[in-house]
Amino acid sequence: MDRVYEMKQPKDIIAMMMDKDEFSQWLGIQVNHIALGSCSLSCTVKKDMLNGFSIAHGGISYALADSTLAFAANSHGVQCYSIETSISHLKKVFEKEI
Repeated sequence: MDRVYEMKQPKDIIAMMMDKDEFSQWLGIQVNHIALGSCSLSCTVKKDMLNGFSIAHGGISYALADSTLAFAANSHGVQCYSIETSISHLKKVFEKEI
């Protein structure tokens, strides 16, 4: 693996990633916490993120989880990515939540 973020702090790495991450910016992601190997993100569900039942499309929560994983994993300073992930949706999320 390439050490592409040599000598940077986790918050600097995530800021650099977010700067180029148009999708996470579109989601309106807010970084609540970032530390080495750990991350907490949130976003507000907008109307254009709803499915036909007026609840958040499953892809929205999956995308938020995927960005959280990416930021936490890359906080070590080594470029990495997931090979396979899964998610269980435990409750409905409505507009203006998360």
